[in-house]
Amino acid sequence: MFKKISSVFIILFIITVFMLSSGGALAEEDTESNMLKEGDTGDDVILVQLRLRDLGYFNYKITNFFGKYTMLTLAEFQKNNKLGADGVLGPETSRILFSNAAVRKPIEERKKPEPKVKKASVPTGKLKDWFSYVYPRFDRGEKIKVYDVDTGITFYMVRVGGSNHADVEPVSSSDTKKIKEAYGGEWSWERHAIIVRLDGEYIAASMNGFPHAYDMISGNSMKGHVCIHFLNSKTHIRDAKDPLHQDMVYKAAGK
Repeated sequence: MFKKISSVFIILFIITVFMLSSGGALAEEDTESNMLKEGDTGDDVILVQLRLRDLGYFNYKITNFFGKYTMLTLAEFQKNNKLGADGVLGPETSRILFSNAAVRKPIEERKKPEPKVKKASVPTGKLKDWFSYVYPRFDRGEKIKVYDVDTGITFYMVRVGGSNHADVEPVSSSDTKKIKEAYGGEWSWERHAIIVRLDGEYIAASMNGFPHAYDMISGNSMKGHVCIHFLNSKTHIRDAKDPLHQDMVYKAAGK
């Protein structure tokens, strides 16, 4: 009888240990499945990026890819919210991120660099539709001369891609230096009115000054490309006109 009871207790003990160990493994697995980290994709990544943008941390276009920039901005959020700044979205970071207690990114008071004094006269650009006029003429690999309207600084760019607008990169390190000079010495998403000289014609356009995404030209001291918009061109992500770019296109045309 005693041996029978002992056997039952032993079996129960083994079952309990197994359940506890399995439960721990499952809990660990569940925690892992609830984490988002660099390299992940999906709608959950979009929600995180939108929330980070709402809180002032994420200033890039919304994608479904958890890249380096998403990781860095999430780490900044974690630091400001007294969390472990590892750039990984775990349960605790997720709880704070989507709560009313989330700390917004502090507004930095910084004096905007004064633009350089206009050095030379800039030709007035013509308003030409991107899809019907510019796109068929502006081939990949083609070099253009760009005039920054506000500063008069000129530089050369090459089209490396883009269909809704032109993705371009500077030809050389010297051109990269001039682009940065036109933006007051630092990269910026600010739109600038520019004139593009293409096939001997001056066309009104707009450009941002922040290198991003893929890089095609080596040795030009810039990692990534920037975007040039023309009349009626659109963004790649939302497939819609960017009103700020369009305002600058009209400015470049003297409108």
